Amino acid sequence: MTRVPLALLSGGALFAAAASLMAPALAQTDPHQPANDGSAAASQTVPPGSVAPGVDPGTTTANAGVNASIQSVHAQNAANRAAYDADMNAYDAAMRAHGRAVARQDAHYAHQQRAYADAMEAWRIQDAACRRGKTKACKAPAPDPADYY
Repeated sequence: MTRVPLALLSGGALFAAAASLMAPALAQTDPHQPANDGSAAASQTVPPGSVAPGVDPGTTTANAGVNASIQSVHAQNAANRAAYDADMNAYDAAMRAHGRAVARQDAHYAHQQRAYADAMEAWRIQDAACRRGKTKACKAPAPDPADYY
């Protein structure tokens, strides 16, 4: 191992330190490149021949395509939601109509049931009269439930 004189070592360290201090000053020699003082404006500067951020045609086209795709998805979602809402409304209307039909049928059935029961009651009275010997009751036709509607 060779020994380097301390004077040379300290001179080299001094030169390296001076060069690192001079580097920012040397970078400032380009008149088109403003100094980066840490401000937002300085970080947004673009060297000549470069494209500024957000102005790249490829990026702009890609962003426009993504935005169009997003808008298309939103439009499709709105259309799907409208169709879903229409289906729900149609189902609800069909169920209400079915409920009204069932209520009418139930009312009709209850009316028929009462008419039949009334006709059966009249028949039992007629049968009892016939058994007691009333020939008019025996010759009369059986009561028709349709007459009790």
